[in-house]
Amino acid sequence: METFEMIKSRKAVRQYTGQISDEQLNNILLAANAGSVGLGKFEDYRLTVIQKPEVLSKLTGIYDAPTVIVVSSTNNGLMEGNSAGTIVHNMELAAENQGLGANYNMACLGSIPENVIPDGFKPLFAMTLGQTTETFTPRNISLSKIATNIVK
Repeated sequence: METFEMIKSRKAVRQYTGQISDEQLNNILLAANAGSVGLGKFEDYRLTVIQKPEVLSKLTGIYDAPTVIVVSSTNNGLMEGNSAGTIVHNMELAAENQGLGANYNMACLGSIPENVIPDGFKPLFAMTLGQTTETFTPRNISLSKIATNIVK
């Protein structure tokens, strides 16, 4: 799908019908790695893909998603949070471009069991993923949705 059409079609999906394929996951991880991070310090970030049912069952607020990807960093400041957001947004667009359901998720972060996130890293953002029967149709978006000040 063309980029702007994909942006206009984006939506939160909270109902999943099955697991994503390894190829779909690899495309999503490639999109994550194309994201930007502050000062180019990619070594300060980790992606943790959770598909193990025993771990997923302990996560709260994931809508029975078969895959959760957590973005973690060695720090949890504003720059790291913004960087995690760009990584997750890239993953979300890549998922929906493949017809997958995705949803930004921070509700599950506090329920991640010990030893799932690598030592020295703090979970900042997560995304739930799975197959879906949802369709992605571009919608009309008003420029007045978010109040805008233009300074010239």
